[in-house]
Amino acid sequence: MRVIRGKVGVVAALVLAVALALSALAGLGARPTGVPADGPWAVQLTAPEGDWASCLDDPVVNAPVAGESTVTAVFVAEATEADVQRVLDCLSDAMTGGSVQVGTVEPVDA
Repeated sequence: MRVIRGKVGVVAALVLAVALALSALAGLGARPTGVPADGPWAVQLTAPEGDWASCLDDPVVNAPVAGESTVTAVFVAEATEADVQRVLDCLSDAMTGGSVQVGTVEPVDA
């Protein structure tokens, strides 16, 4: 699994956290595996267990950012809703514990 660190990773993780918090407040948090209609998308794993890392090695996923108990990955700008669903299906099959949330993020300039 590729992991990035530094300013870009911290900003991406922060943007995703804010987006997920806002989506939960809007009532979207009840559908953790539902894919929002428009991207750019990001996925956050909380306390992931199992052999899930290869799911995030998909070419439509930018390098994941690992936190203390979370892993956050932003999809490439060209990713489609079907790409996101494919990664979510892989995670669903591979994870034996933890949770998955998908949301949208604001583009971050490097």
